[in-house]
Order: sequence, then C-alpha cells, then structure tokens
Amino acid sequence: MIENTLWMTYFEYLPIELKQAEEEGKNVELYRKEIEEIIQTSGDMSFEEKERKAWEILDRIEKEPIKREFPYQEPNEIEKIEELRNTELRRNFTVDQATIEDRVWGAWLGRCIGCLLGQPIEGWKRKRIEGFLKDTDNYPVERFLSSDVSEEIIHKYNVSNNGENAFCDTVTHWINNIVDMPEDDDTNYTVIGLKTLEIYGKDFTSDQIAWMWLTSLAMGHVSTAERVAYRNIGNLVPTSKSGWWKNPYREWIGAQIRADIFGYVCPGDPKKAADMAWRDARISHAKNGIYGEMFVAALLAAAYAESNVVKLIETGLGEIPATSRLYEVVLGIVSDYCNGVSKEKAINKLHSKYNEDDSHDWCLTITNAAVVAISILYGETDFTNALGIAMECGYDTDCNGATVGSIMGIMIGAKNIPESWKNNVTGILRTGVSGFYQVSIEELTRRTCAIIDKK
Repeated sequence: MIENTLWMTYFEYLPIELKQAEEEGKNVELYRKEIEEIIQTSGDMSFEEKERKAWEILDRIEKEPIKREFPYQEPNEIEKIEELRNTELRRNFTVDQATIEDRVWGAWLGRCIGCLLGQPIEGWKRKRIEGFLKDTDNYPVERFLSSDVSEEIIHKYNVSNNGENAFCDTVTHWINNIVDMPEDDDTNYTVIGLKTLEIYGKDFTSDQIAWMWLTSLAMGHVSTAERVAYRNIGNLVPTSKSGWWKNPYREWIGAQIRADIFGYVCPGDPKKAADMAWRDARISHAKNGIYGEMFVAALLAAAYAESNVVKLIETGLGEIPATSRLYEVVLGIVSDYCNGVSKEKAINKLHSKYNEDDSHDWCLTITNAAVVAISILYGETDFTNALGIAMECGYDTDCNGATVGSIMGIMIGAKNIPESWKNNVTGILRTGVSGFYQVSIEELTRRTCAIIDKK
C-alpha cells in the first residue's frame, strides 16, 4: 500500500524530527514523551488518525524557537550565509584550459567508479565492511567488490545477489553482476543537474530545478528529503519553504550528492559553484543540509587547480558559514590531520560522535561530509587510496565513494586514474532521468564542457 512507502507519512517522521530539531538547538523535551506514547499506541489508531496527530506535533515543533544558548548560527538565506563565511579561506584559481576536458572526464569516471565501488556494501556497518575486505584480500581497497567469493565468506558476511542495496534494481551491483554502469541516485542527480544547465543556463532558479524534477525524474527515484520536497513542491509549497517544511530529513545527505555538476561547470570559481549549489539545495534541505552541497561544489571547482589537500578542504569551508556545525566538524578534522593524528584515529573519532546504528547519524550531511574530508586528506591525491578510505569509514558508502571519486577525478584527470578502475567501468551510464536513460560517459563529458564554454 502507498501508505507504507518510505519517507511519505508524517507519522514516521516523528522520531527523526525529534532528533533533528534537538540538534538544531530547539528544546524538544516537552515532545519526547508525547511522541513515545503515540508510537506505543499507534496500533490502535487508523492511518488517518496517526497522520493527523503527527501533523499537529510536527507543526508545534516547527514553531519552537532556537535556544538562546545555542552556540551556532545556521541561516538558510544566501545573503546571511555570505555574511558568516570565513573570508580568509575564500579563493579563486587560474585553471589551465588545456586540462579541463580531461579533468571533466576524470570527474565523471571517478563519480561512477566510486559510486559502483560503494553500492553493494551501502548499509553495511564498519566492522562488516572491514572484515569482508580483509577476507577477500582487498584491504586496503585495490579493486571493485565481487560476490564471486567462497561459500564461507558468503555466509559469514551475508553476501547477497538479490537486490540488497541496489537502486531501482533486483540484482545487487557487485562488479560480477553488472554490464553497464547501473542507475543510482548519486548519478541521477548529476545528470539532471546537467540537463537543467543545458535548458536554463547557469543562472537557473530554484523553481526551475524543482520543475525539472517533476518533469524528468519520477518520485520513486528520489529518497528521504528529496521525496518529502517532491511532495511539497507537487502541493505548491514554494521552493523557499519546500526544503524544511514538514521535512525531518532536511540535514541528511541528499543535497550533498547533487553538488558535483555545479563544481564541474565552474572551474576555478568556488564561489560561483557554491551559489549554484545553494539554489539547488534549498528546494529540499536546510542549514547544514544546504551547506554540504555548497562545500562539495566549492571543493570540486577548486580541485581543477588546487592539489594541496589541506588548502582544498579549507577552500570548501570558505563557502559555508564559519558558525555552523559542519564547519566546526570538518575544520576539526583538518586540524587533526595537520597535527599528525592517524587515519585510524580520525575515523574512530568520527564514529565516537556519530552512531552508525542510528539512521539519522548514518545519513546526516555532517557525518558524510566528514568522511569526504578524511578521505581526501588522508588519501593525499592517490585515487585508489582515497576511495579505499571512503569505504573504510563506512556510513553512506556509495554516496561518499562517488563524491570522493569525483573530486579525485578532477584533481588528477582521467589519464591518471589507474587503468584497473577505468577498465571495469563501461562507457554507458544508465539513469532514471528522461532523455538520459542510457548515455555514454564520453557524451556527458562533452556536454559538460559545452556548458563550461558558455560564458
């Protein structure tokens, strides 16, 4: 039944909203017991009654003010975001025009490679991932993951081929199960961003992005915050409100995985990339959910010219509020790296703060932006090493693999991505975007470069 579809009912939002609102600085103690009681007695309620009660509680939580002692300032409006940036970290770059096409190709390849690497283990916990990698002689990671393993390993790690973690598919995307690069939301959003830029240009509006979703990507192909926003937009909630209204997933990772195309088309211009990312992110996210997309878009734009990994991460931070939780967490990772903290300790520290068994922590923008930062810093411009670290960290492996692969692909260019990775990714990408159901990576590269050339 449609009422059992994930991310669609107000009742299922309640526990996530409780945690989300608390992290935003609201006093939610008054609602905790009330929500627990409703959940406990929900079996005696009709669907309509549960939805009505949930709506009423969500409405009240939404109106709660931020506590005065909350130490962060996290606006949604671009003008206020600009006021709170650390101007010392903001930079523009001169890019060697002769390298752009190879870097764009590297970005698309890297995104596909990283996404495919992480797909079959999305949702696995860190211990399970590490054990599987070690027992298949792939630790540190050197190659794609396969289900063609011994019966002992299959049973030990519950290795499945029946569509577990497969996006819109019935077969799990282990490397031995694919022919073309399979559809995934991580690549769908990159493609729909490209389509938007082709139709509306670099000055596209949030409304135009929203319309592109409604006309080019079915609702069932989007998840969490995007699915809520999709419904909001369809109900004529304006894009200035659709990202946060009755949307408990507003700081989850969904916007961050949409950033890439905006970095691709702004070589050397992190500010412009972040501005595009803001126009996109606000339709489905709020606060750090928006900042994650701006951060990654800026990283990608800077990666055309900046090979110093510390300066690269700092440049991304320069485009988001220095008063935000995301800024604080990532800057702390940079500081630890510069002070000689090991990769293992950095990952352990992240896991001590964000519980991988909690769906909110697991999917939170801040958590996964931290994974990206750790992977880029400790990967130190080595494509394979950076992707391997993204897998070792756990959390949202396909999203983080795609983002890290994308950044590394721009940094080093397609010609420097190891052949062992490129040879396993066919030239065809499958998507759920109308007009792009099967498209070659070569064509995507060409069309992206055409957008760059339009001033």
